[in-house]
Amino acid sequence: MGISQYTHMATPIRSPFVLRPHALDANFSTETDRFHDLAIELLDELEALVVTVNEQWPAPLDQRLKQSEATPELWALARRRYLLSDSVRIFSAVAIEGFLNFYGVLRIGESDFNAHFERLGMVPKLRQLLLVCDSVSIATTDPLVKSLAFVAEGRNALVHPKAKELRGNLSDHLKHGELLPEAAREAVAEMRTFFREFSSLVPKARHLIPK
Repeated sequence: MGISQYTHMATPIRSPFVLRPHALDANFSTETDRFHDLAIELLDELEALVVTVNEQWPAPLDQRLKQSEATPELWALARRRYLLSDSVRIFSAVAIEGFLNFYGVLRIGESDFNAHFERLGMVPKLRQLLLVCDSVSIATTDPLVKSLAFVAEGRNALVHPKAKELRGNLSDHLKHGELLPEAAREAVAEMRTFFREFSSLVPKARHLIPK
């Protein structure tokens, strides 16, 4: 009769999972408030700059200019509009993503959040956090999800730019593109909608929402 040999396997560490309260007496490092405030402040600057540029624009407002057709001062101001607009759109998304990461770490704990939630896309992260932390199931058509998706898609278009082959007359394409300041204005509006909807859905988290 053969002799069987058994290799000793270390018992994995196991522990019960307990959600932490919304009002937790602990310190956290998060940048949510800063990016939320920056998005709003830079939008105000953009709004004023667009008025200044429009007043000096030497052509119809929907017509782009070549650098040689504008003064150096006007060209610099016109380019700064895009810098401000892009920053507003990115910061609006970063404020929301930072909040979701903060909320997850607060309720779940840093190690479990990083292991199971941190790498999720923004929409799946939101839906799963609400399901696990607050026993709330929301559809992709929910206003909270739609606001998040709008801001996230705008950010992704900027940080993951794609090339597009243009057909037809090039001048026709140059008349279109990101609207200034409307694109940034919409991003901030949707950011505010997200935080308002989250506060309404999870009243116990209202003290965590950027003011």
